[in-house]
Amino acid sequence: MPSNFAYLALFLWPVVVFILFTKRPVNEALAWSIIAGYMLLPEITAFDLPVLPAWGKQLVPSLFAAIMCYTMLQMHKAHAAGPAVARAPAQRRDVQRTFSIDDFTVQRGRVLFWVLLLLLFGSPFITAITNREPVSEGFRFISGMRIYDSFSMNLDLLVSLLPFFLARRFLASPESHVTLLKVLALACLAYSLLALWEVRMSPRLNREIYGFFGHSWSQHVRYGGYRPILFLNHGIWVAILFTLGVLASAALWRDQLRHGSAGKWLLASLWLLGVLILCKSVGAIAIAFLLLPMLLFFGARMQLMSAALIAATVMTYPILRGADLVPTDRIHSFFSKIDTDRASTLQYRFNAEDLLLERANQKPLAGWGSWGRNRVSNDSGRDAAATDGYWVIVIGVYGWLGYIAQFGLLAAAPVLLAFNKSRLNLSPATVGLTVVLAAALIDLIPNATTSPVVWLLAGALMGRYQTAVAGAKALNPQAARAGTEPRRSSAAPQEVPAMKPEREAPRYPAHVRRPREG
Repeated sequence: MPSNFAYLALFLWPVVVFILFTKRPVNEALAWSIIAGYMLLPEITAFDLPVLPAWGKQLVPSLFAAIMCYTMLQMHKAHAAGPAVARAPAQRRDVQRTFSIDDFTVQRGRVLFWVLLLLLFGSPFITAITNREPVSEGFRFISGMRIYDSFSMNLDLLVSLLPFFLARRFLASPESHVTLLKVLALACLAYSLLALWEVRMSPRLNREIYGFFGHSWSQHVRYGGYRPILFLNHGIWVAILFTLGVLASAALWRDQLRHGSAGKWLLASLWLLGVLILCKSVGAIAIAFLLLPMLLFFGARMQLMSAALIAATVMTYPILRGADLVPTDRIHSFFSKIDTDRASTLQYRFNAEDLLLERANQKPLAGWGSWGRNRVSNDSGRDAAATDGYWVIVIGVYGWLGYIAQFGLLAAAPVLLAFNKSRLNLSPATVGLTVVLAAALIDLIPNATTSPVVWLLAGALMGRYQTAVAGAKALNPQAARAGTEPRRSSAAPQEVPAMKPEREAPRYPAHVRRPREG
């Protein structure tokens, strides 16, 4: 039972968001509001309002961040117009720097983005129409869906994806990507102190502060010690969050090499890696050791291509899994050499995925809908398989239409950025952010660890892809083919020289009549 302080924290967080937006730039305040709210607010604590979404951890930070972003954007537009309707470009840039709001002019991907949104919010109506019949299995009975349920599903989707939409608009620039990486790394560094306390003293901070323990105690006792849960849903969520922090710090080290202040971020990455190992989550540790060398030792092209390959694999994972192209036996054998207990857990998940995927294939277009209709039951009506992976949950509830929409918004940006690398001027921070997102996407296969932080990363990269201006090589194909690029000046943007005409027209004095042509 949550304590009164747990409910009080939900009502005090809008004040924290307001203070952040009045004291810090918009992009930094947005990142802190979403990430800190996800880390600190209590789970399972909410006011379930009729019709409206529950007033809880998932709604409050995103909703009030959206309100403050909209308010600051209106103030920005008012100051940009000023007493006069038009201002000089230099004055407009001064106003832009004052409010730290990035320009947002869509250059590409408009049709793709709106198609994905149409699938996202349109598929629940198809789900409701195709699931009017009740589900009766053993002692379990679930009534048929109504059109009202489709509106409820859409409202839940809007709340979940609100960080994505905010990041797409306000965290799309290279400078905002540096800010986002810094906020994520610093937040994880502060969180690591609490995690170390729980590793030593047992995972009880949530119980002592908010009055309850949010999960099974036995799942957080491992290898003769404890793994932290803090204020999140499970210790797995804590571990993957520290994996993102490790990679974000490494990306900042790579970005800051040219400024001479990179050493502290490398130390931060190593510190967070040590904390991650103490979290005792094999999957998250494996992801960190897989992608950390990519950020430390490989170039931007290899990082982008690796992130794109991971994103494409995650997007097509249900097809690969259904066609038996995923070597589950080899994966199980590999983890058996590391930890037999974790290998048996992994095999259980593979078996559960087979059952859930078989049920999802019975309604492949729009899924089974909500209220647990996508689950598999035994003869007594109890769940016969655990729904762990986020991909199998989405495809079971929303079908292929919802899966394409959600994972398209999540994973399309790294693929699109990789294929357009030669056209776009991508900073090291943007490239590193694709690797950080790739780590989160990998964990969505075995776990449902999607969070506001993951949607924030995906939105920032989608916004960058849609607003990035083509580089000099793309504007000057002859220079690109020759393997040369005009030297850029830090004072002014590089201009592509105009092509010289084959034959210059003869010049005549102004008072001399020119001969007629033809």
